[in-house]
Amino acid sequence: MSPRTRLLVALASTLLIGYIAVGSLLGRVLGDTTYGQLSVFNEVVRLVLEAYVEPVNLDRAMAGARLGLTDALDGDSAYLDDEELKLYNQTSKDDADVGLLLSRRGPFLMVVSTRAGSPAEKAGMKAGDVIKTIDGRQSRPLSAPVGQRLLRGAPGSVVKLTLMRAGSDSVDVSLVRERVVPPSPRERVLADGTGYVKVPEIDPRTSDELRTELDSLRRGGARALILDLRGAGFGAPVDGVKVAELFLKGGTVTKLAGAKYPEQVFTADPARSAWSLPVAVLIDTGTAGPAEVIAAALLDAGRGPIVGERSFGRAPLQKLVPLPEGGLLVTVAKYSSPKGTAIHGRGVEPSVPVETVEDEEGAPSGRDVILEKAQELLKAEAKKAA
Repeated sequence: MSPRTRLLVALASTLLIGYIAVGSLLGRVLGDTTYGQLSVFNEVVRLVLEAYVEPVNLDRAMAGARLGLTDALDGDSAYLDDEELKLYNQTSKDDADVGLLLSRRGPFLMVVSTRAGSPAEKAGMKAGDVIKTIDGRQSRPLSAPVGQRLLRGAPGSVVKLTLMRAGSDSVDVSLVRERVVPPSPRERVLADGTGYVKVPEIDPRTSDELRTELDSLRRGGARALILDLRGAGFGAPVDGVKVAELFLKGGTVTKLAGAKYPEQVFTADPARSAWSLPVAVLIDTGTAGPAEVIAAALLDAGRGPIVGERSFGRAPLQKLVPLPEGGLLVTVAKYSSPKGTAIHGRGVEPSVPVETVEDEEGAPSGRDVILEKAQELLKAEAKKAA
């Protein structure tokens, strides 16, 4: 072994000690003391440094190892170095945004959903868009929270994105950051007399706002409801519990549990029930987080058909673990349906699958086939009841 290689191995061993220290810290936080695989990692480092065809950039290799480790967990867990941790913790009430919710699927960042009325929605961005670069910075080494933070900035400033879409070349998009007020639920009565409420996103206010909309529909004579959760991804999963209660007369709404996280069961308060008439729920690939909690709760309770496409599958509880250098943002628990079906990483499977109709260029056609199917199902149910 050459002196240079011995030096590199020594450096690698020093870094490995740091990894062991990280493992010990995580063991105390998460209650897991199983870190025998670190010896395998040590052997891989030794062999790479001894046998690789050219000198190894150790910093780059270790950064790749950290990225690979968290990539193997889920799309929202991430190791943050000192610079990224500082960026993650950086908040400003003066910041503006472009209205994108990000996660990681595969090697790049992916759009979970777009906020209604945001610059991203106006530019035609949609769930499933893959972000290749943010202001020229490759998204491959970026964690979802860091990518999310890079989208924020001063009102009126521009962020440039390069997107990748299936079946097309890369697309460059320039978005002007602006402050977008989170949209509220919007109700109307469809031509067939069915009530319809679009819930674009869910936050702690949504439950009370939606209750008002439901009262309005009931006074207007609606005898059935279509609850449209398509594209609703913003908000914490727990925010969906109070919304789901509006359609339940008790029972379990959702469960939260992890390997070292005691199971927590959220139950519906019967006094909060606001709609006992038939309901159909619309979901798609942009449905995530709190909206998935609602859809899963109503599905397991048999409240009505869940119509559309499988939802995104993003419903974690995360914890930031400080490290000597940087920090680890790790998923410690996942939300599941009342019957225990996982939501995070899997999504909600509709009881009535319907694919969105697109034209030859991949844009939505003029027909809303998911809405049409829901109307058809509610109409059939009404005839059956009669």
